[in-house]
Amino acid sequence: MSRWRSLRRWESGLIALLAVVTVVGGITHPALLGIYNLQTMALNNADLALLAIGVAPVIITADIDISIASMLALCGVLMAKLWTDGMDIWLAIAVAIALGAVLGLINGLFVVLLELPALAVTLGTMGAYTGVAFLILGGQAIINLPQSLVTLGSGNIGGTQIPISLVVVLALAAALAFVIHLTSYGRSLFAVGANRQAALFSGIPVVRVRLLAFVIAGVFSALAAVLYVGNYDTAQATIASDQLLPAITAVILGGVSAYGGTGTIPGVVLAVVLLAVLQAALGLAGLSGQAQTIAVGAILIIAIGAGAGINAFTGLRRPRRRAAVSEQLGSG
Repeated sequence: MSRWRSLRRWESGLIALLAVVTVVGGITHPALLGIYNLQTMALNNADLALLAIGVAPVIITADIDISIASMLALCGVLMAKLWTDGMDIWLAIAVAIALGAVLGLINGLFVVLLELPALAVTLGTMGAYTGVAFLILGGQAIINLPQSLVTLGSGNIGGTQIPISLVVVLALAAALAFVIHLTSYGRSLFAVGANRQAALFSGIPVVRVRLLAFVIAGVFSALAAVLYVGNYDTAQATIASDQLLPAITAVILGGVSAYGGTGTIPGVVLAVVLLAVLQAALGLAGLSGQAQTIAVGAILIIAIGAGAGINAFTGLRRPRRRAAVSEQLGSG
């Protein structure tokens, strides 16, 4: 119960911080809260949200996948290339999602079955997936994609100002939140992240749980590719190369422990919104893209430090409580 309370407090802190950033940014730059700017934030961060949500289960299991942006690029490139070769765009989307699952499974097989370090493996596959994307398209870009894909990535729900991609992201986030927080697989996921050896002794299929987490990351990277390519109406091997740092930052900032075992999908969604508003505010203030990247990196370090500090504080309080209870029992 104490773990859930701490997570709720973390998410409450995110909401408070988001309110502060929004109010201060809105007062300083009223355009921040304009309809056009809010739409732009939603459209340009939809793929980031899916990357962060998708990689969260991997980090919950105390693994890491830094190939998510490269999987996005490769899936987006393949989807566009299949369409230019005559395949129906919806079938091309289905093939891209299937490819994402396969790429995630490849990562998982190396990490889980061969017991190789996740950081080293996904660093290698990051380069490999980007290389394959370059082999498919070279340095070229595919533009003028089908209107149905462009509408999915950048259009609004008829008669409203609500982006279709926002609804897609929220629906997928809700679906994954249900799986992670309300099913036996989700309970197994947290158990594996908290103590892999204990989970194994408890009869939890640790290998299957970890493999599926990598597959989820691959599928969500492919889904992010669909929204990214649709939003920008372009596909090339270098797309989304700058999305890895913000995605990992959103996961850690959202309350998922870098050491595994804790975190929530709603927390990750809140963190994505916070980063989107913060970067928009910094942009309106005239800060360059490099300065915004520095800010995101600093937030990541602060989030990791804050999480470690909370865990240490919680660990110190538990023995004290146990000692107090023992004293009361002894005196009684």
